[in-house]
Amino acid sequence: MSVQALAAWALRRRPGTLPVRSTSDRGAQASQLRRLVGWAAAFGAAFATLAAAAGAMLNDRPTVLGALALVATVAMVPLLFRRLATPILVRLDAAITERATLQAELEAAQKAMEELRGLAYHDGLTGLPNRSLLYDRLGVAITHSYRQASHLALLFLDLDGFKNVNDSFGHATADRLLVELAIRLRSSVRAGDTVARFGGDEFVVLLDSVTGVEDATRVAAKVLDAVRAPFRLDGHEVWATASVGVSVYPDDGTSPDELLRSADAAMYRDKQREATSLHRGPDRHWRGDAIVR
Repeated sequence: MSVQALAAWALRRRPGTLPVRSTSDRGAQASQLRRLVGWAAAFGAAFATLAAAAGAMLNDRPTVLGALALVATVAMVPLLFRRLATPILVRLDAAITERATLQAELEAAQKAMEELRGLAYHDGLTGLPNRSLLYDRLGVAITHSYRQASHLALLFLDLDGFKNVNDSFGHATADRLLVELAIRLRSSVRAGDTVARFGGDEFVVLLDSVTGVEDATRVAAKVLDAVRAPFRLDGHEVWATASVGVSVYPDDGTSPDELLRSADAAMYRDKQREATSLHRGPDRHWRGDAIVR
């Protein structure tokens, strides 16, 4: 299901919520309120007229009968007002409740849409940008570099013998290794650079605004140093190494696909240049010898 379809589902009204008031319903409420005000005004005028007539007939001297009539009349006013106003107040309260419900549903739908957008552009395990977001950012970076006549670089990183980690320690430990590796990669580059999980045990680092291949090579060496540090996973000390290929815009490509293919090919040539040696020691450590150029 697409993000748009899920957002539409989140915005759909749930059974049991109050129906949306139509324009005719609101007009009826306003008309009833106007009638209430009119009746109150007419009653007040009639009461004032009767009071004045009674005062003239009795020479402004109150009698028991007049006092009782006055008390009864005054008591009827709030009762009449309450009888006429209660239905309107109930409808107004229902409208306020309905509006609050709709506001809560809208906020929930917006939150769900943001979460769906995050899932669509980020890796579920490491939280890093995924391939789709990498392509978007790489396209923007290429446009910026073209306008500024500057360089950018890609580092294509692949763990050596990662399958042995799965076989030796299990998938859960291997996933934790990838999560820890993602944290180390992020801390090894600038805040404005992008570290993305390309798939499996492959990661891509987008270095924006580099001076050239020498600058990219220095960053690659720093990344590899972070990878070589031992990982403490489930009571085991695990060593990991990686192979890295570097491509630079515009020397190795002018489009996202060209730059990624160049970096991937450079990484693959280095991996094939020397056979990777793996061994398992008695302490169940995993080792790999990386070949990086």
